[in-house]
Amino acid sequence: MKGNRLAKRIQYTNVSVDASASIIKQHCESAAIYGFQTVMIQPCWILLAKDILAGTHVNVATAVAYPMGGETSEMKVSLIREVLRLGADEVDFQPNIGFLKSRMLDRFSQEIAAVVKAAEGRPTKSMSEFGLLTVEEQILCITLAEKAGVTYVKNSSGIGPGGSSATVEVIRFMKQHLEGKAKIKASGKIRTYNQAIALLDAGADLIGTSAGPEIMKGLCLDETAY
Repeated sequence: MKGNRLAKRIQYTNVSVDASASIIKQHCESAAIYGFQTVMIQPCWILLAKDILAGTHVNVATAVAYPMGGETSEMKVSLIREVLRLGADEVDFQPNIGFLKSRMLDRFSQEIAAVVKAAEGRPTKSMSEFGLLTVEEQILCITLAEKAGVTYVKNSSGIGPGGSSATVEVIRFMKQHLEGKAKIKASGKIRTYNQAIALLDAGADLIGTSAGPEIMKGLCLDETAY
């Protein structure tokens, strides 16, 4: 895969609790150099990221209700509205896994639909936390989110409770059970060029990773990429 095409599929992530302003600045500058599709950061850094990335084609994404997802629907809607006010271009969010496991499927779906509506057309991504779910629950989690209108479903938050690694098998599983209305974002321990390419080939549309530069450096070692 050509370098620019790969970069446009990477959401370069730093949601560490100890990330300082200087680290986020470096993160955004690196994203602009490589031409990544998006930076994924904590909400408190949205204004900083928007300022640094002004004039570039790099989007700013953030995560709300993360990584637990136990906020009320009203709280999640308020958070969505606030991050949009700050300038977020895309929003990842944690649905209520407790509702899903309790078979409160209407509540689960209604909350996701409310989040999607609050985003006012901006891309939304639902974190599924496959590591916490049975196979049946995994299917319900992604298919109900798709029906509720999310833009992307994710296999996990990457670091949340039950966070699981993105694998080719997981992405194929998701692809098999989705109708094609929602896209797939692979997330969790994606650190190499070969991993990223395998996940994209398996059906992922985006790669969420904190190792964006390492992946791009791996591409430079692959002569077939040119």
